[in-house]
Amino acid sequence: MKRLLIPALALALAACSNPHEVTRTVDSRPSLTVANAPAFATLSVDGVAVGKANDFIGRSIRVEPGKHVVRVYAEDGKLIHEETVFVSGAVVRQITLPEAPL
Repeated sequence: MKRLLIPALALALAACSNPHEVTRTVDSRPSLTVANAPAFATLSVDGVAVGKANDFIGRSIRVEPGKHVVRVYAEDGKLIHEETVFVSGAVVRQITLPEAPL
């Protein structure tokens, strides 16, 4: 009798478990990435510094759909690249800096 009671109790407890629900959201905003950024350059989007430009090589920054002014500044603060882009949908737009002359 005891042999049947333990499995029956385990089955009864398993039937009383709480339901499990998973909700996922999808971020469908466009994003920007950078290519050919020099070391220690700073990335700015719409006048807001968002970090080192090299941090966004292979990684993206989400932006709202629309027109954005992207600037890259050298370590000394000198503007080295400026580009106005328009993005919409879930696209990834790459900002490619011209290669520095040797």
